Amino acid sequence: MAKYTKVPDPNKVVSAKTRIAVIYASGHIVTGKGNESNIGGTYYAEIIRKQRLDTSVKAVVLRVNSPGGSATASDIMWQELELTTRVKPVVISMGNYAASGGYFISAPATKIYASPTTISGSIGVFGLLPNAGELL
Repeated sequence: MAKYTKVPDPNKVVSAKTRIAVIYASGHIVTGKGNESNIGGTYYAEIIRKQRLDTSVKAVVLRVNSPGGSATASDIMWQELELTTRVKPVVISMGNYAASGGYFISAPATKIYASPTTISGSIGVFGLLPNAGELL
């Protein structure tokens, strides 16, 4: 068992001239940094920006498994993904869910892959317009 605990070897430095960045986004989309069970819009935007600016990264794969969440956080991530698609391919791999905000952040991708059982779509945005006509 000792030899299997060293896989992959944490002391081994891997360097490559070209790479593909794989980012896992799983959980509800929240504003800020988020945590291990949420997708923090600001945190993930920083990760995506870093991959966009890294010239050794030739493509970005984003694995989305989210039922949605904050519209603001989703928009922050969407903007970074949109900028990234202008300079390199962005591939979305949808997990069990890519609904609402998860669907929204998938939209700017160069290519989207989903399994037949993926629940996707339905950007659930709503608004209220008060009508004070009778009151006035």
